[in-house]
Amino acid sequence: MKLYGRERICASFMDTKEPGKTLNIGAGEVLWIENFLFKNNKNLISSDLDPKNLTEKNKAKTKKIIDAESIALPSNTINQVIILDVLEHLKQDNKAVKEIHRILKKSGKLVVCVPNDTLLSYLNPVRYVQHERHYSISHISNILKNNGFKIKKIHAGGGIFELMNLYTHFLIKYTTGKIINPKFFDKLRDNEYKTHRKSGNEIAILAIKE
Repeated sequence: MKLYGRERICASFMDTKEPGKTLNIGAGEVLWIENFLFKNNKNLISSDLDPKNLTEKNKAKTKKIIDAESIALPSNTINQVIILDVLEHLKQDNKAVKEIHRILKKSGKLVVCVPNDTLLSYLNPVRYVQHERHYSISHISNILKNNGFKIKKIHAGGGIFELMNLYTHFLIKYTTGKIINPKFFDKLRDNEYKTHRKSGNEIAILAIKE
């Protein structure tokens, strides 16, 4: 499986060889982290609030129902946390970041991705029905820094082709019931991530617990 666009950037920030525990918060419906990137990795914990995202379709060895605002795991026990497209859904995003900091070991890695608050983001249909907020680069950076994280990498990208991909995904999902990531837009949206652009749709960050 080849990754494109946002997935490619986020994957480049992850350590798939991490010997300690990795927690993915918000497995979701498109299980590319569990079923491809960390396939057969015994140290991956896949989590979601919705049990239907933790069924046999999810190939992770360990699966847990976890609330990002109150993570039922001991402090200083996780080496890497992945949280993609989740913070914008939460009422208390700052509380979730505090919880992630608590469970991470010192120098533990955090990979986070959130929607960028740009003019183009107003065309994102999810903004109006599911999201609590979108973020500027300075906004999400300050939340992480204020909660004890040091930012190591940041990359914003995505544009009109990524939005077209999203609309196509929803069209297929709500007309056929199938969860499909359209391939037609892969190379087009990948091109939208070739360089860091402050006006990009999505902000991906690698941060370290200080």
